[in-house]
Order: sequence, then C-alpha cells, then structure tokens
Amino acid sequence: MKRNFQFNENGQTILEVLIALALIILFLSGVIIVELFSLRNAQYAQNKSIATHLARQQLERARVVRDTAGIDALSICTSANPCFINPSLTPTQVLPTGTYEQQLVVTDATVTECPLPTVTPPPVNYKASVTISWAQGAQLTPAPEVSLSTCITDWR
Repeated sequence: MKRNFQFNENGQTILEVLIALALIILFLSGVIIVELFSLRNAQYAQNKSIATHLARQQLERARVVRDTAGIDALSICTSANPCFINPSLTPTQVLPTGTYEQQLVVTDATVTECPLPTVTPPPVNYKASVTISWAQGAQLTPAPEVSLSTCITDWR
C-alpha cells in the first residue's frame, strides 16, 4: 500500500507574508522606541547645558556683588532663604524665573571645602553654591538639576 502525500501550498504564502509583516513591525517599533529615547535625551542635554550656563552666571554675579558692594550684600543668601541675583546685580528672593529655578546660597566655608593661604590676618572664606532645576522631564533619572559651587573670600 503506497500513500501519496501532497502538500497544499495555497495557505503557505499567506503565512509567510504574515510572518514577514510581524517581523517588520517588530523592527520598526524598536527603531521608533530608540528614536523617542534619543529625543528625550537630547532635550535633557539641552536643558542641562542651559542650566550649567545659568549656574556659572549666578556664581559670576555673586563675585561681582562681592567686589562692588562687599560680601555683606550676599548675607541674605542663606540656606534657609536662598536668593537670586538679578541682571541688575541685586540679590533678591528666589522667584519663578521661567523654566529654570535658580537658587544661590552663601555659607561659611571650612578649610577642607575652601583651602586658604597662610596670611595674617586670615581672610573669611565663604562657599557660594548654586542649584538650577527645571520642571520639564521631572520624571527623568538623573534628576533635572545642576549644582555648582565656588569659594568666595572676603578680601576687603
């Protein structure tokens, strides 16, 4: 008894097309996800660059205020009450300044934070710290924030 098996190839072409479409959809969805992550990371990098520029600007303004009005003009910039130095070089309370929140804090510095040269009388040393944060992308890791600090000496 001889059996002849014949395969029906009519449904096989449709199955091949469906598998090919599924593979194409999987590939394209992976490309789209990678593109979305790259756009989010590009936006984060742009915000971090702008925040770093604003932080450096606040530290430079603190130095200018120290040089023109003296270190006492920065006494309102405490840990409990951070300040913002506006473009006219006036330390003010922290107010919403657009997308980026800018906070300057001036505290007494330790010798390990800000080493001092050995001079007599020793100058008073302060640490100026700026924190810039932004709300866009708050669910990101790392947090949408930049912190910079520098030593400021009361040389007068």
